[in-house]
Amino acid sequence: MKVAVLFSGGKESTYATWIAQHQGWDVEALVSVFPKGVESLMFHFPNVRWTKIQAEAMGLPHRTIEADKDELFGLREGLDETREELGIDGVVTGAVASDYQKSRIDQICDELGIKSFAPLWHKDPKILVNDLKIAGFNIILSGVGAAGLDESWLGQELTDERWSMLEKLSKKHGIHLTGEGGEYETFVFDAPHFKDRISIKKTHNKWDGQSGYLVIEQASLQHKPAN
Repeated sequence: MKVAVLFSGGKESTYATWIAQHQGWDVEALVSVFPKGVESLMFHFPNVRWTKIQAEAMGLPHRTIEADKDELFGLREGLDETREELGIDGVVTGAVASDYQKSRIDQICDELGIKSFAPLWHKDPKILVNDLKIAGFNIILSGVGAAGLDESWLGQELTDERWSMLEKLSKKHGIHLTGEGGEYETFVFDAPHFKDRISIKKTHNKWDGQSGYLVIEQASLQHKPAN
């Protein structure tokens, strides 16, 4: 099976990539969509330009799609080009609970005559979080936009302690534990399928008083010793 992964750089799409590889599928490319701005309903915005270095860390080809005002049209055109050039059989996404996103991607794949795979779809959030911790994913918060999540969360690594804090906030404020409703965004800087670790050297915050995101200014690959 030859697939492309719709890759945002966040924990779900990175985990979905790992699952696809474990299935024995050939990941022909990570495909990242660059939305016009943070208000996009379809696509992850914070630090999407750094998906290139994440792809390099995984040793995978990387392609980009520039989304215009009609994001779905841009996605369809980009995936059609990917299908023609790479001969992919399907598209993998990290969708967990967003019917809005999944239904539209499913429709585009159907129109293009390729399969749509969502290996995390409707997975229990607590089980998903536990899987990420056990597998050794290293994740930081790159965007927050929900009650209980203030600017201090930006750039924080999701350690066991912070996952516990998030779980308490999710119960108190109705936040989806994995941030699937846009409550928060993430950036993966290391994972079991990364050949190199990403060292984040310089950042700053964009904060409007209620929500905001982390801007990575400088980052580089750091060699990981062989296991």
